[in-house]
Amino acid sequence: MIKFPKKILLVDREPGVSRLVKRALERAGKYLIREEHDERLALHAAHWFQPDLILLDVAAAKSDAQNIERQIQKDIALRDTPVLSLASLRPEQELVSGGLLSGYSFFAAPVKIEEVLHGVDELLFGKD
Repeated sequence: MIKFPKKILLVDREPGVSRLVKRALERAGKYLIREEHDERLALHAAHWFQPDLILLDVAAAKSDAQNIERQIQKDIALRDTPVLSLASLRPEQELVSGGLLSGYSFFAAPVKIEEVLHGVDELLFGKD
């Protein structure tokens, strides 16, 4: 049986960060990654790429990221696409490694790349 890689749209304003995440995901051999560094173009990229998952860095621009999430929720073609958000929560006592918030999975920064890989795997392939 042929297995096709899962497609992930990685939206992050900082190319250095997205490059690190992209390399780690590509090394797993199960993912095809599309990067978008401009939040305003993320929705267009999602329509074109039709990802299985959107990995969104909300720490860089919280208002832009929340706007993207709202647009995804309202978009009939994308609303069923899972969104995994990287978030920077404050204060320190509210910092958690991950969870579910408003129907979206998220990781709080700083987060280890292994945790991101595990979370992506779990979302796209289920629990082992």
